[in-house]
Amino acid sequence: MGTVAAWDDDYARLARASSQLRATGSASRLPPGPSRDAQINSIRAGIDRLLNELQHISLTGGEVNRRRHLCENLRTTLVSGPQNTGHTNSSLYESSQQNNNQQQMSQTSMALRQQDGMIDELAVGVSRLKDQTRLIGDEARLHVQLLDDIDNDVERAQEGMEAETRRAKQLKEDKSVWKLYFWIAGLSILLFLLILKGLS
Repeated sequence: MGTVAAWDDDYARLARASSQLRATGSASRLPPGPSRDAQINSIRAGIDRLLNELQHISLTGGEVNRRRHLCENLRTTLVSGPQNTGHTNSSLYESSQQNNNQQQMSQTSMALRQQDGMIDELAVGVSRLKDQTRLIGDEARLHVQLLDDIDNDVERAQEGMEAETRRAKQLKEDKSVWKLYFWIAGLSILLFLLILKGLS
């Protein structure tokens, strides 16, 4: 499948060949010769090829009709004589330039739309990152609060253990004093009995 630029180049080449052929004299008035007939047949074959390629090139209907009309005019001038090919070539060149400008504008518009889409996606990503950052901050504050609560619980547990230790120590001391009192009482009774026995 050919391109529009290749089609334009082929048409310009055929138009130049036809113009050079007519510059030596009208093809209908000069006696035909093998060389001239070969040139005419070659140009006609090229025109037929261009008309066939129009079916395979992505163009609008109006543009296809305009190019087909140019080919038919070129075929007519090849048979009937000189025509205003300069205007035709200029018109084709201007049309080609206009198509190129339209394609460039379309590509620019597409690039701008893609850029706008990328900016929108970036904005969405930034907003999402902001939300995630806020969630992470809230979770971090919650963890700090939990650590503070654990620290307070550990302190209370340590204070409770210290209190229980002091209580156990106090109970131990109280038990030791009770034994001492028991021995004192027992010895006192024994001493009293010995005194009574000595007096008797």
